[in-house]
Amino acid sequence: MRFQDKVAMVTGAGGGLGNCVARRLAGEGALLGLTDLAGDTLAATAEEVRRVGGRCVQQVGDAADERTIGDLVAATVAAFGRIDVLCNIAGISPPIPIADMTRASFDRLMHTNCYAQLLAIQRIVPVMVATAGGGAIVNVSSVGALVALPRLTGYGASKAAVIGLTRGVAYEYAEQNIRCNAICPGGIETPMATEVVESFDDREAALERLTGRQLEKRFADPEEVASLIAYLASDEASFMNGAVVPVDGGHTAW
Repeated sequence: MRFQDKVAMVTGAGGGLGNCVARRLAGEGALLGLTDLAGDTLAATAEEVRRVGGRCVQQVGDAADERTIGDLVAATVAAFGRIDVLCNIAGISPPIPIADMTRASFDRLMHTNCYAQLLAIQRIVPVMVATAGGGAIVNVSSVGALVALPRLTGYGASKAAVIGLTRGVAYEYAEQNIRCNAICPGGIETPMATEVVESFDDREAALERLTGRQLEKRFADPEEVASLIAYLASDEASFMNGAVVPVDGGHTAW
């Protein structure tokens, strides 16, 4: 029960990874504030959280929208009195070849994958300091920020920005007892990864291109990645700050 009496906010909580993180934190005692753009999947996550004995508040909306984040922060503090943890999971990965990238599509990637994380951090850090005396932030970047992936150059650029954001936040807020770390997952068995694979004419060839360099020749189960997020958010990782941790099946090992 690493999160007993602690309060965590999770963006992208309706997605495959966000759902796993929410259930994992609730199962270890956390009280939760959840948001996602998709109301149906967010409601499903909230129901699963309650099924494992957890409590949560939820807010449907875009994680890059100030009102969504502001309302969720207010609702979470009203319900539970504090915020100790932020898990920035909301993101998109539309497969777009470089030649087809437009300013609008690139801006959307940066807005959703990086600005949304900055916005949540800006809104939550003062609340963390005031209500909990500090806290832990875990940002989701990607192995695509470290190596090239087919049709995901814009995505990789947005996730590389997350790494810079993470290190800057860790540096600026260390004296306020805020830790900020990032993870760089490889492919995860989620609907988002399925969209990328199905954008190729040959699914098997696509899987080979995406996992061929990995030592583990498969996509991760979301639970495998959620366990790392939970660790970094917990007091067990108290000496980790500004770290960028690959969880990529060995993609960056050689």
